[in-house]
Amino acid sequence: MAGIMNMKVKLTCGLLLICLACPLTSGHAADPFDNLPDPTRHHKKIVKKAAKKVKQRPLILQATLISKDSSHAIINGKSVAIGERIEGATLLTINPFEVVIEKHGKQKQLRLMSKDVINKHGYVNNDDR
Repeated sequence: MAGIMNMKVKLTCGLLLICLACPLTSGHAADPFDNLPDPTRHHKKIVKKAAKKVKQRPLILQATLISKDSSHAIINGKSVAIGERIEGATLLTINPFEVVIEKHGKQKQLRLMSKDVINKHGYVNNDDR
C-alpha cells in the first residue's frame, strides 16, 4: 500500500506542476495573427488620409433661395443661412447668383455662374445696378 500511496503522491505532484506551468507558457504563446490589423477598425493612416480629402473639398454654391422672410444658400448640398458656418466658413451675404463667405479671415465669392454668363443672358445682380 505504501508503494501505491507514494506513486499517487508523485503523480499528484507531477500533475500539479504541469497545471501550474501550462498557463505561463500556453497563455502567453505568440499568436501569428497578433500583428494583423483588425478589418473592423479604422486604420489611423486611412482615417487621416480621408480627413485630408474632406478638408480639401472646395465649397460649391449650388443654389440661392431668397424671400422676404429669409435667405438660404445651398452649398455642398447643405442649406446655409446668413451667419451660419459650413466646413469652417461663415456665410456673410446671399445675392441671386453669388454668396460671400469668410474663412480664416479672408472673404471669398462663390458664384452659380461666371459673370460672363450672367451678363450675356441679361441677368442683373443688385450690385451691378
